[in-house]
Amino acid sequence: MSEVFDIIFAGGGTTACVIAGRLAAADPSLKILIVESGQHSRDLPQHVQPYRYIEHLAPDSTTVSFHVAKPNPHLNGRAAVVPCGRSVGGGSTVNFMAYVRGAASDYDGWAALGNKGWSFSEVLPLIRKLETFTPISNRPTHGYSGPICVSAGGADFGIGNQLLNVARVYDPARPQVDDNNDFKTANAYSPAYKYIDPVTGKRCDAASRYLYPHSENPNLKIMVGKRVKRVIIENGRAVGVEYTTDAISFPGVSSELVTVKASKLVVVSGGAFGSPSILERSGIGAPSVLEKKNIPVLVDLPGVGENYQDHLGVCPAFYASDETETMNDIWTDPNIIRAHLQEWGRNGTGKIAHNGAEAMVKVRPTAAQLKSEPELQLRWETFFQNNPDKPVGIIASFAGFPLDPSLPMLLGRKLISALGCIFYPDSIGSVHITNGEDANSPLEFDPDYCSKPSDVAQLSLLYKMTRELVRRMPAYRGEVAAYHPKFPPGSPAACRGTEDPVPTDAPDIVYSDADDEAIVKFIRDTVSTTWHSLGTCAMKPLNQGGVVDARLNVYGVEGLKVADLSICPTNVGNNTYSTALLIGEKAAAIIAEDLGVKYV
Repeated sequence: MSEVFDIIFAGGGTTACVIAGRLAAADPSLKILIVESGQHSRDLPQHVQPYRYIEHLAPDSTTVSFHVAKPNPHLNGRAAVVPCGRSVGGGSTVNFMAYVRGAASDYDGWAALGNKGWSFSEVLPLIRKLETFTPISNRPTHGYSGPICVSAGGADFGIGNQLLNVARVYDPARPQVDDNNDFKTANAYSPAYKYIDPVTGKRCDAASRYLYPHSENPNLKIMVGKRVKRVIIENGRAVGVEYTTDAISFPGVSSELVTVKASKLVVVSGGAFGSPSILERSGIGAPSVLEKKNIPVLVDLPGVGENYQDHLGVCPAFYASDETETMNDIWTDPNIIRAHLQEWGRNGTGKIAHNGAEAMVKVRPTAAQLKSEPELQLRWETFFQNNPDKPVGIIASFAGFPLDPSLPMLLGRKLISALGCIFYPDSIGSVHITNGEDANSPLEFDPDYCSKPSDVAQLSLLYKMTRELVRRMPAYRGEVAAYHPKFPPGSPAACRGTEDPVPTDAPDIVYSDADDEAIVKFIRDTVSTTWHSLGTCAMKPLNQGGVVDARLNVYGVEGLKVADLSICPTNVGNNTYSTALLIGEKAAAIIAEDLGVKYV
């Protein structure tokens, strides 16, 4: 006979950890099962030591799943590869730990779609509840006693201060603030904060802060290395799940199916890729998709797997002066690690307790910048202009080059970089299953990156602004040409391999039409995900392609919810860990109310 639980989570990522931890605290007698395809993350150095975040993007990593898209003509034929977390804690255990929060209008926009309870004023108490914000006290949108710690990190490289000092003179129209994460500031420079505990120097992930503290509870079971194939639906109600062995966690092991039952609720929490694929294998989705895979249609929901959204970025690299302090040595030289580990273990400080990012700017374009990117004009007028709390994107400076930590060693030079990331791409894609029986089969994935010219224009704007800022910084010693556009020979915009910084009052680079074409080609050749996939089980009205309602119930099925970033109906202007935590807290409150227990 199948084991029976009160609640089963299909996926053990960020939101599942938040919900399960809150429910276990509210009612320890609840029998909760988490079925996670990855492995445990508890106390493992690659997860708790912040500097090691880059390891999770290595091609042989098993702590993320690499989703390969179909070749995209808008990326000059490239097939985008999008990683997502695969461990207990999901993306929160492998991400860059960047603390960037969105716009109030993001959540008000969700509420305007009919999602009662999701407006900014209604979710702000939960946003505050989840965090302990240590850099600045007594700010009305921050929390000071929650499980997730936020700090500046354990080291000071000086690169952030250089960026801010340059900007004060070069870009004085944009203010500098001590915190541009107040949900209203959208065009200002600020220090870059991180999800790092200021006392221990450890990563603040959802598993260690919400779930693992309840691991002694005998009613909480965490099953790792198992992948949910489908939700079992009987008479219109979810009554359990079928799972099999995860092929990455346990290659070559039998794929026998096992059934477990849920007496109260099944929560699908597999993320923007996993959740729609579980629903489709369960017979919930578009008939045009399901019938091709010989899956009986139980619920006709054409929105499943649609509405895929992400944030896109480019990260040009620059040579740095020999005296510049960076993350490069700790990323590549095993001979120096011991001393750094001793400092970290003793004080929770040093490069171990850092990600290399020290300053950022949220950007809304000036009139001159808009004029230089005519493809952006319509998107600006119809989306951004009347939403003054929405930035086009951010630029974040890095003391190092996280996209290829081996590059400084290969070049024999120190490097710095700056990531330009857009938050509201107009391009929208999809994720669907390729096989109705094999839960480990790859997905049919089309992110549709850069299909809209306005997305490329936004990235071009950020690239040009990045270049002007960095070439004025004292550490700057030229551009790494392989990580910049290939400008026409003789162009005044051409990269200089070695040069000193230009004066702060130097004129901006003037780009010809041919130069602009080179920038567009560079963007299409190199732009990548910033690992913020969302939207594929959207919380929208049914007639607008919705998959779940405002209480996260899947339309047409009782006892089944989705809770993760896939429920986002529209994009958010932030690093999405903050939204995943919020969704977890909101889902925990909803489920607690459904069960008649007190949400704590």
